[in-house]
Amino acid sequence: MQITEPNEVFPTWHRAQLELERHSRESPLSPHVLRTTGFLRPELAERVAEWFVAAPAPPTDAVRRSYQALERETVRMFEVTQHCLGIRVSTAEDDPYDSAAGLCTELREYGSMTLVRDAPHPLLGDVFDQLRVVHDVFGHAALGVGFDLQSEFATWLQCRTLFSAAARPAAFCELVGAVTAYVMTGERQPLQAKVPPPEFLAQ
Repeated sequence: MQITEPNEVFPTWHRAQLELERHSRESPLSPHVLRTTGFLRPELAERVAEWFVAAPAPPTDAVRRSYQALERETVRMFEVTQHCLGIRVSTAEDDPYDSAAGLCTELREYGSMTLVRDAPHPLLGDVFDQLRVVHDVFGHAALGVGFDLQSEFATWLQCRTLFSAAARPAAFCELVGAVTAYVMTGERQPLQAKVPPPEFLAQ
C-alpha cells in the first residue's frame, strides 16, 4: 500500500469550517493541506488495525476517563451543529447515501443528514451517534473529502482539534481505529472502548 492523497474530494462547507475554527482548541491544518496530503503511512495503518482488532480487555480507569471526557465534549459540539449550523438528524434502517459526496451535499445545501443506527456503544451509549454527526459535519462535510483511508485520517487531523488531550485517546479509537481496521481487514469490527499507544496520537 502506498501513501496517496485523499481520492475523493468535493466542495468544502465554509460555514462548518468557520465553526470548527471558532471552537478548536488549537489551530487546525489548512483545508488545502488536509485535502491534498497523504498523512497515514502504510505501516501506521497496519499497526492501528492490529491494535484495534486485538481482543478487547475490560475498560481501565484511564479508558473510562478518556471516554467520559469525549462524551462531555461531543455533547457540546453536537449542540454547535444544531444551534449554530441548524443541522437536523434523522435515522433509517438503510444507508440512503451512495457516496460521501451525497451525504456532504445534503449537509451543505439542506442542513440535514440521515444516520443508520449502529449497535450500542459500550461506553458512549447514544452519544456515539452524536459523535458520528460531529465527525461528518466538521470532518467530511467541512473539508469536502470522502470515506477512503486518507480522507478519514484527514478528518481525524481536523476534528481532533475540537477535543482536549483527555478526550483524544478515546476519539482516536472511534475516528481512526475503527475505520482503519475496517478498511485494512475488509470486515466491520465490533464497537470497542480502548485507548491507543501514545505514539499513535503523536502522528
